[in-house]
Amino acid sequence: MRTVMACAVTAAVLAAGGCQSRSLESKSAVEAAIVKHLQQRPNVVLNNMTLTVQDAKFEGDRATAEVKFSSKDRPDLAVGVRYVLRRAGDHWEVESSSPTGGMGTTPHGGAGGAPPATEPSTTAPQPSH
Repeated sequence: MRTVMACAVTAAVLAAGGCQSRSLESKSAVEAAIVKHLQQRPNVVLNNMTLTVQDAKFEGDRATAEVKFSSKDRPDLAVGVRYVLRRAGDHWEVESSSPTGGMGTTPHGGAGGAPPATEPSTTAPQPSH
């Protein structure tokens, strides 16, 4: 009887741990981490934008997410941001972010869109003496 009870308790604990892991591997868990990250930035006003996690990929203790920020006043104005997150216990934390395209500024205060193209150099390298 004790063996059966011990097996049942062990199975319940393992199942609960598995459910927690799966709940972390969701767009909503990633969104919560990004919102928490942005709320800590004084120059970000989340009330003015809609945040949509368009894609999230999970690999062990790492996740990447493609997020779209749209203006609530002008939904046609949007910017994309790619986030890299890491698992910290029972939640995700943002490690880094970079713009993926669009116009305007990112929610992090930087310019959005792709970096400007650079012209190839037309001068040949000079030999050193």
